[in-house]
Order: sequence, then C-alpha cells, then structure tokens
Amino acid sequence: MIGRRGCTNKKIKTKITSFVFLTVLVFSLCFIPGMAAETDSSELMAQVFAAAESNLGNIGPENTLIITDLGSPAESYVFLDNFYSEFNGRNLKYTDNLLVVQNARNAPLWFAFFDKASGKCAYIEVTYGDEEKISYQVTENINFNGLSKNKKSIEAWNQKVNSAVFKGHEFAILTISNAWATGNLDYELMQCLEIHNHFCPGVSSGFVLANWMEENYPLKEGVSYTVFSCPNWCKEDVFVKRWDATPGKGGIFVSALTDEEIEAIGNSPAGIFVVTDKNAGTMKAVALGFDFDVVNAKCGAKKDDPAWISKYLADLWLMDRGNWDEEGLVTEIAVIDIDKDTLGEMKRAGSNPYEVLGLLNSNGNVNPPVEDKELMDQVFSAAEAELGTLGPENTFIMTDIGSPAESDFFLNNFYSEFYGKELKYTKNLLVVQNARNAPLWFAFFDKASGKCAYIEVTYENEDKISYQATENINFNELSASQESIAAWSEKVNSKIFNGREFAILTISNAWATGNLDYELMQCLEIHNHFCPGVSSGFVLANWMEENYPLEEGVSYTVFSTHWCKDDVFVKRWDATPGKGGVFVSELTDEELEAIGSDLAGVFVVRDKNAGTLKAVVLGYNSDLASANCGAKESDPDWVSKYMKDLWLMNPENWDGLVTEIAVIDIDDAALNEMKQADTNPYVVIGLLNLVEDVSPQNLESTEAVTA
Repeated sequence: MIGRRGCTNKKIKTKITSFVFLTVLVFSLCFIPGMAAETDSSELMAQVFAAAESNLGNIGPENTLIITDLGSPAESYVFLDNFYSEFNGRNLKYTDNLLVVQNARNAPLWFAFFDKASGKCAYIEVTYGDEEKISYQVTENINFNGLSKNKKSIEAWNQKVNSAVFKGHEFAILTISNAWATGNLDYELMQCLEIHNHFCPGVSSGFVLANWMEENYPLKEGVSYTVFSCPNWCKEDVFVKRWDATPGKGGIFVSALTDEEIEAIGNSPAGIFVVTDKNAGTMKAVALGFDFDVVNAKCGAKKDDPAWISKYLADLWLMDRGNWDEEGLVTEIAVIDIDKDTLGEMKRAGSNPYEVLGLLNSNGNVNPPVEDKELMDQVFSAAEAELGTLGPENTFIMTDIGSPAESDFFLNNFYSEFYGKELKYTKNLLVVQNARNAPLWFAFFDKASGKCAYIEVTYENEDKISYQATENINFNELSASQESIAAWSEKVNSKIFNGREFAILTISNAWATGNLDYELMQCLEIHNHFCPGVSSGFVLANWMEENYPLEEGVSYTVFSTHWCKDDVFVKRWDATPGKGGVFVSELTDEELEAIGSDLAGVFVVRDKNAGTLKAVVLGYNSDLASANCGAKESDPDWVSKYMKDLWLMNPENWDGLVTEIAVIDIDDAALNEMKQADTNPYVVIGLLNLVEDVSPQNLESTEAVTA
C-alpha cells in the first residue's frame, strides 16, 4: 500500500535603458495632478480585487481560491508586493486560498477568483506598460456538478469553452477550482500544479508514481533519484517539483517512445527511476508502468463525455489514495542493478535507456498539523538575536520551506512572521526548490554587516531549531587576501552551513549589489544556487528573445545539451518537461567536437502565424566570461564562479557570448523524430553529417528537414 501524505543585445540594452527612463518618468508623473492614478501599480491590484468583489461579494478565507500567473509574464513581478498586500489584507492564506501558476513569458497576466459557496468564477486579464488597466473580465458559474448534470448544461459549457470565455484557461480553472472545493486536494499535489499550470490525469499519474517510489524506495538521507521519463507525458512536472529533479541539475532526462517500442516493453511503461543510495553504495534502475485503462474503467467517465468531464473525473478518482492500490495501476516492470557507466550511457543522445537496460529485443492517514506558529517565531527570533532587527532595507531571507516533506504546514505562519516585519516578497525573499528528503532551513542575511544566520529545524516528534551558525559572508572581505580565502575555504570544507555555503554566499552577495535582476532571481528559485551555468542560461534566453521574439503565437521547444542553464528555460519560458518544452540528453566529447565544443543546444522556434518551424542551434563561449571576469586560475570555485556571475549580471558584457551555429527549416515530422529516445537530434537535422557545410548563411534557406 502506498504511504500517507508523503505519496546584440543592443535591443536588450535599449530595453533596460528605456525601463530606467520610464521609472524616472513614473516617479515624475506621480507629482502631476491627475496622473498618479494612471501610474501607481498598487491601484491596478486594487482594481483587480475590487472587480472580483463586485461580482462575487466579499473575498474571504472560507470560500475563495485565487489562481494567477502573476510573476511569469514579462515584468509582471512589479505587481507582486501590491498583490500580496491586497491578499493579506483580506486575511487570505497562502496555502489555503492561492495558486500561483507558472506561465510563458509572453503570456497575458490573468487572475481567476473562485467562490466555493456560489460556484462563480471571476476571470480578469490586465494590461500594463503604457497604461495599466483591466483589459478583459467575465464571470461564470463553473460548479462542475451543475455544468455536467445533463446534455443541455454540458453543451452550454462546451460552447463557452469553444468561445474561450476564460481566454483558453477554461479547463485549468474549472478543474483546479472544483478539485480545491472538494477539500481533498493535497497541497503537495497543488505545488505540482504550480509548475504544470493545469490539472489533468497526466500530472495526477505523476503524483501516484512519485508516492509509489517513495513508499518502495524511501528517500532517506543519502538516497536520490535520477528520472528517465520515457515516454513523456505531463507526469514529469511532478518529479521536477517534488524531488527537485530539474533538467539543469541533471535530475531528469526526457524522451519519447514509438508505439511499437511501448508495445514491445509492455505494461504501459512510464519511465525508469534510477535510485542511488550513497550509504549502501548501490544504484538500481526501477522501470515502472502506469495503466490509464484502470483509471478510465473506474472513474465513472463515459466514452462520449467531453475532455473537461472525463479528465476531471479521472483526477477525482486519482485524488483518492484508497484507489492507488488498484491492481494494475502501477506496475514494476523491472529492477536492475547498474553502475555509473551504465547510467552515463542511459543519458546519451541517441541511446534508448530501455535498450541500455536490455528491456527492448490506500487511504493513508495524514498526520494532523503540528503547532507550527511557535517554531516560526523561534526561527525569526533566533535570527534577530544574531543580526538585530530584521527590516526591508538590509534583510534577505533564503529558505527551502515548502519543499521538504510536510514543511508546507509552516508556510502560513512563516509568511505571517515575514509580513509582520514589513518585508517584501520581491525584495527580501527567495524561496528555493529542494528535494523532498532535504532538511528545512533558513538563511537570514544582513547587508549592512555582511553577517548571515543559518538555521535548520526539525519538526516531527518535536518542533525545534536543530542547528544554527552565524558567519560574516561579505564576499569582498572573504576574498581580500590569501589568508581570508583560506579561512573561508576551510569553513566550506567543514560545511558550516551544512553544504549550502556556495549557494548562500553567492546569492546573498549578488542580492546585496542591488543589481540582481528579479527575473534571474526567479530562475534561482528552481535551480537553488547561483552559478555561471544558470547565468549562461539567462544570457541565452535573452539572446533568443532578442533575435526570435516571443510574440503572440510563437513558442520554443528546447533540445538541450545539459548543464545548469536548462532550469532558466523551464522557468522563463514555461518549457517544462511535462509540457514537452524541453528534451534533455548528453553528447559524447567526440560529438561535441564535431559540432562545436561551445554547443549549447537546439531551440526550435514555432511561429503559428507564419506557419514556420526553425531549429536554431546556438553556441555559448564560457571562456569569454572566464577571461574577463577578473578571476585567477588559483582561485577556489566560490571565488571564480561568483566573479563570473557578477560579470554576467551586466548585460553590457553579453556581446560575443552567444553564437548562432545554424538555422535550419524543419517540419513537424522532423521535430517528432528529434524527440525520440533512439535518435540524436543533431543527426536528425544533419549537423553530425554535414558539419563541413554548416553555417548560418547556407542553412537558413535549406529545404525543410523531413523524417
């Protein structure tokens, strides 16, 4: 039985200059009579909440769920603090009344306010920039039982779905809202919906598989999973969120299987989960299957039901842990002992992991919430005892709260302490993703003194602070001399912050400069440390948006030669594995040399308006950053990597970093072939056969590559 709750860049420079100019202009206009209302960003959030209340009545913690993509659309983060001010002013709770979903950078900024009592939902879109205003709003009753009760009501809602009454978000809003209204939507599943941004049986299946793995191969200290999600479907985003198995950290490798391969493997393959146990010195490849036929047969959906009914009924069935032991739902296809060489081969582009392994020729009881308020009070009090008063000018807090198992119990009281000190979400906080079996930790950094108080807590039999240490982590002081460098390196080796020294030092010092772009900070949330790898992803993302703009109807699919950069694409473009936005594999040294040692990946640009598909192959010159950042060869990693990050934080240094190796017109058949597990995408587009002829000039007009 599955366990309980545990289961160039000139345009970029111009944009930045323009933003600075507009910021000055905004402050100037605030002093002109009649202009303050138009430029005050706090008023837009007040308008949104007021519009919702005019349609739904009082917005309160008992009946309200708010779903929004705030923070994902370009520069929408400027509204975050004012949104949370309105939110907290109504006594709403972070874990009870809110779901902030990830979305693409070129998506609109939208809000859905759902009232459980009436079943009504107010959908609101806003525009911002030259003029901040509500651009679209509509209110509909989305109570599932009412909409699905007869053919007439079903057809009526089908028409509204076809007319995109919620601008294409009808399915996501209806299913999430109604599932939340049942009171049985597990918050840890809701956390997975943040990254997946809609609720479907695909993501529910991932939640079941994740719990099955944790039940049968527990995530004890020293245990980790590497996921080969093949074939791919929405389930991948659960693993990314729940286990911190991001592509950029090499936690997940994604590819597709042909129908013939799926049939040959049998048992409805869902993927291979490699379990590494450092304590036992073992590595096991666990191949699992998941059978949707079991769900479809049991959930009560009819064959002629529209997708919004059948998928929601499947989700409801999968939300009930009592159904997870249904025979045939999850099957263990094989468990195979492997070694590092086999794992490395499984990661290679063109290698099918099933071939490498020889596989191809209950209702748990949830612990009651703990008395958590006192623990969060202890944490903040302990930090203030070391650093003095925590205030918005000098305080920066990093934490992984929400990721460790059941740490979500502390979220509401954490934010109560946080906002009680007048701290701001975008200015004083970074909540980083972490593995489910990680400890719950907090790092409080004081910019004025350079001191950092690191605190870990335990919260099972007894809620208490289990470890704390305070150190001065001012980078300029630590790197001032060989003696100071050696002293801090010794503390790194002794794990003074329990192994998080690099992450805390680099992010805190970068934040202290005042130049850490908040959109880069958002990428650090998912990557959970700051390194030149993630900085390179930020540069590549900006280059792509500069040269292949994310206009309406344009999307990217990434085929990445994996390094830390991949997590930027997942966050910035909503290119999650579960939505088929990123496919990750490795190349051999020989393949890299044949294409170009600076190879970064293939970025497929689909333009629905023009009807085109282009495979843009990019390179990234990391040597340029190394040569210009001021780091010495003898510097330890924490010095050299931070200096590279500082240099890369300045967009004026980005010229020459990115090269366009090739631009190749392709079609859907070629794109699908690039996704297959046993194909190398660079072979598909001809770069490993026609290397001598590759150039942006002669490939721009190449005939479409076909399968």
